[in-house]
Amino acid sequence: MPRGLPFVLGVAFLFLVFALNCSFIVRQDRQAIVLRFGQYVRTINAPDQNNPGLNFKWPFVESVTIYDRRNLGLTLPGQQIVASDQELLNVDAVVRWRIVDPRRFYRTARTEQGGEQRIAIFAQAALRRALGSATSNDIISGRRAAIMQAIEDNLNATGATELGVHIDDVRIRQVDLPQQTQARVYARMSSEREQVAARLRAEGQRNATIITATAQEQAARLRGEGDGESARIFAGAYGRDPEFAAFYRSMRAYDNALQTGTPIVVSPDSDFFRYMQRRRGGER
Repeated sequence: MPRGLPFVLGVAFLFLVFALNCSFIVRQDRQAIVLRFGQYVRTINAPDQNNPGLNFKWPFVESVTIYDRRNLGLTLPGQQIVASDQELLNVDAVVRWRIVDPRRFYRTARTEQGGEQRIAIFAQAALRRALGSATSNDIISGRRAAIMQAIEDNLNATGATELGVHIDDVRIRQVDLPQQTQARVYARMSSEREQVAARLRAEGQRNATIITATAQEQAARLRGEGDGESARIFAGAYGRDPEFAAFYRSMRAYDNALQTGTPIVVSPDSDFFRYMQRRRGGER
């Protein structure tokens, strides 16, 4: 082995160590902050930047902390919530969040695991505030979407800003009733639905009655108008031809009096049948 080979290898090793300690790579889906003796220096590939790739730092003096730039998930299993109607519920929720200010996130949470723990505390408090002001019916089925949006807005307005993160979504995955209260809650919900159904049926019947009464009034008005028009026409016809009017009136009387199957006893020479006895109408 040549005498100078160990020295060359040593220099090459030191150069490699130096190169590894003064360069680093930030991926497209990551972001980083550079610290000098633990103090913030700069941010690389933050959400408001787009500069991933190879970067450099002072070796042994500066360090790099890498954070995920993507949307992250946090599961909150088995949260016990008391609704506004004093029903105890077991709520499973999922929070989607991302780091938008890595400098503030480092100062308040240090690591992503620390951030998850802080977000879990804030999310549990927000869940209790939002769900505690809603009834169990609203949480189970009625207003769940609105409640989840309220929780998301509450988190972004309070704890998320403090941590340097943004809450993208809050989802209530499942709401369970404790076994001892399921039957009572379901019975109450069934009773409420029956009350709503009875109210709707009563409104329908009332509307049907109003519609029927209106139709009857309209029919009576139309019949009255028809009878009046008939009387007016008959009066005009009587003034022009009294004999024809008398004939028409007798025909109407025959039609109304002689119904099918109805026996009638009348003298043959009665005035009632004068138009059947004589070819021409008129007085006998």
